[in-house]
Amino acid sequence: MKHAAWLAVVVMTVMTGMGFGSAVAREVTVAVPRSVPPYVIPENWSGIEYEVVKRSLALAGHTMIPRLTVLARLPKEMQAKEIDAAMTMRPETGVVACYSNSHVTYRNYAVSLEKNDVRVGSVADLADKSVVAFQNAHVYLGEDYARATQKAASYREEANQVVQALLLYSDRIQVVVADHNIFRWFAAEVRGKVDVTQRLRLHPIFPPTDYQMAFRDPALCAEFNQGLARLKESGEFDRIVARYLSQMENNLAQAVK
Repeated sequence: MKHAAWLAVVVMTVMTGMGFGSAVAREVTVAVPRSVPPYVIPENWSGIEYEVVKRSLALAGHTMIPRLTVLARLPKEMQAKEIDAAMTMRPETGVVACYSNSHVTYRNYAVSLEKNDVRVGSVADLADKSVVAFQNAHVYLGEDYARATQKAASYREEANQVVQALLLYSDRIQVVVADHNIFRWFAAEVRGKVDVTQRLRLHPIFPPTDYQMAFRDPALCAEFNQGLARLKESGEFDRIVARYLSQMENNLAQAVK
């Protein structure tokens, strides 16, 4: 009997190490940012990033419990153990945690209307422009960006990014700073209010931004990394991305008919 029990423990340990499951399945409370489609769509708990996180945790044997929050509350929620992890994070946010491998990459651009011939060759060129960016852009996009936008003709950050599309297409601002996929998703939502067929100019002044998960528990962080690796190796990661990008293009095609 003792031998059988010992053998069961050994088998479970080996299976866990090979990635067949976690030794202790958990419900993992994950802080989720407000709506940033196609990456996070809290209205029906979906999106590229959301599904990648949920499936990576599932492959590690855990169940994701989403909880909407904002960046300013994360340090307190982490310290109070109200959440186990947070999405769309970078160490620059100042939240003390174990940061996972990158699970999603955003690509921000300075976006303008082609007809206006706005010239933006570097971050410094934003200094004399009217600019609207996503919330906390000054944190995520670095010190050079923060300095440039302090000198902008006008500058604001919007939590509701549908406002960016409305302002740009109505010619009320010169530049939007946003991930291209997010901007295109919201462009489809403002059809009928503005002309979304206007040609855009994308100024590639920012490098791609890799985001990570922030975990209170380093062991859970390591298990997430294992699940994420399996998701990518299986091809499921690429299928998730392709499905949402296809949906985005279909939405936009319907908008311009």
